[in-house]
Amino acid sequence: MRRGMNAMTHRSPVLPRTGAAAPRWPGRLCLLAAWWALGCGDGSPVGAGTDLSLPALDGAAGDLAVVPQAGGFRGRAAYEVFVRSFADSDGDGVGDLKGLTAHLDYLGDGDPASATSLGVSALWLMPIFPSPSYHGYDATDFRSINPAYGTLADFDAFVAAAHQRGIKVLLDMVLNHSSTQHPWFQDASSGAMAAHRAYYDFRDVDPHWFRPWDHASPWWPVVGGFYYGLFCDCMPDLNLANPTVEQELTDAMKFWLARGVDGFRLDAVRYYFESQDGQLADQPGTHAFLKRLRKSLDAAAPDEVMVAEAWTGLETAASYRGDGDEVQLAFSFDLSDAIKAAAVSRDVSPVVNVMARTEVALPGAARAFEAPFLSNHDQPRVARVLDDPGAARVAAAALMAMPGTPFVYYGEELGMYGGYASDDRNKRTPMPWDATTPNHGFTSGRPWFSVDEKDGVNVASEQKDPASLWSLYRALIALRRSQPTLQAGDALRAKVTGGGTAVLGVLRAGGAGKVLFVANFGTAPAAAFTVDGTGAGSGAPAVLLGEGLAGAPTAVAGQVTIPGLLPHGFAFLALP
Repeated sequence: MRRGMNAMTHRSPVLPRTGAAAPRWPGRLCLLAAWWALGCGDGSPVGAGTDLSLPALDGAAGDLAVVPQAGGFRGRAAYEVFVRSFADSDGDGVGDLKGLTAHLDYLGDGDPASATSLGVSALWLMPIFPSPSYHGYDATDFRSINPAYGTLADFDAFVAAAHQRGIKVLLDMVLNHSSTQHPWFQDASSGAMAAHRAYYDFRDVDPHWFRPWDHASPWWPVVGGFYYGLFCDCMPDLNLANPTVEQELTDAMKFWLARGVDGFRLDAVRYYFESQDGQLADQPGTHAFLKRLRKSLDAAAPDEVMVAEAWTGLETAASYRGDGDEVQLAFSFDLSDAIKAAAVSRDVSPVVNVMARTEVALPGAARAFEAPFLSNHDQPRVARVLDDPGAARVAAAALMAMPGTPFVYYGEELGMYGGYASDDRNKRTPMPWDATTPNHGFTSGRPWFSVDEKDGVNVASEQKDPASLWSLYRALIALRRSQPTLQAGDALRAKVTGGGTAVLGVLRAGGAGKVLFVANFGTAPAAAFTVDGTGAGSGAPAVLLGEGLAGAPTAVAGQVTIPGLLPHGFAFLALP
């Protein structure tokens, strides 16, 4: 959610859900596994050792809705890029837009059969606006490019090159706050009669509000009073209740849409509005604001897409869909935690629990609202969390089996570990392009930040290895592109009999297509088991993609028999 800042220790927020507060990301793997073993979230917990042979929801799988592909990339794989760390074109040690443009063919070259391209359909760029920080989440101008990354002309060239390859572009839009160095705040903090005073929230006295994750005050002293800055004193919150501020930001987003941008990732969406009694998250004003914003942007660009960062329980995150008139996507933080917890604990109860809750919160076609992911720029990299190549593979397969629009964090496809320290820069280290050149091909100069990655974790080495993690990600992304059911179908927990608590079954269905995903999250082989492939006929399911199958699956009268799965094995099966 928030960036690493020297002025404030980065935290894993403890945010309120319905009922008691629940931890978002325990720091140690043993705590993570224990957390899920006890159950979590708003729904009834499914604990470790629970019978996972849960029935699917009522209704025939063939009747499930197929979700229309609004925005041109929804349902396919998207990719998060930190421009500073991706590729440096001029040797100054900082990644830039020209470097990113030069490496677009790595991400998607427009050829579905390409052996050297991941094949992603959209890129989310972390903030690229001018900012005093390395991460950019405190902008000083919402309508220009950070000079370290290039110029508006460089950006226009990048967008054109991305679109030529069929790649959509999403910008990180931080509407919640600005930098203290933004001209608006520089003027606003000069005195009570300043022209931009009402762009922010100033008070004569401290209202004594407290942040939900650490109970610290979000009010900061300034000459003549206090100003509100939820995340730190360097990020004063914008007063989105001011119609002039709303119009300024809406117009800024239209400025980027006019330059060809396809959508936005909305940072910290839960905190746009506060109540007068100090309730800081999920306020009615935020939902009303998003409805107005959606209506205005849709009028300017009907296919634009907004992705909400609502770091909270899935039931609350689902509320940002509104009546289909707020944001189009929201990141699935609970599912991210669940997949990693299952890989750590070798028990798929976390995933089953989250899916059961999601079936209620986002039924049927509303499942397209989900944006599943494994890690992002605020979290330890998934390879470091799992610390097991097999677990990383089955987690990647599970990610691509889920409904919605999956997001991959840059370098995740390589198994990048990043650094081990708590400094957020360790989660955002430079991309390793090869094994031999200085700085692994990221820059010819001195990189802005660097850590040593494991041997073999680089693009050139992994592209040559058909068994590499990169090759698996490429195959999974290609499979998703080729299967409309995986892009747009609903998802049901499939009833599993046998196999043990490490075995997961997910049925994707929509229209005439049915794809069954099975996976063994365990470190021991799973014996033969059966899965309820609701609506499947008799015959041999086609193996679309798989690893570790002990033999050919069969289907009889809706029951699919899997003869066994090796540790961390998985399969995508097209049902007869």
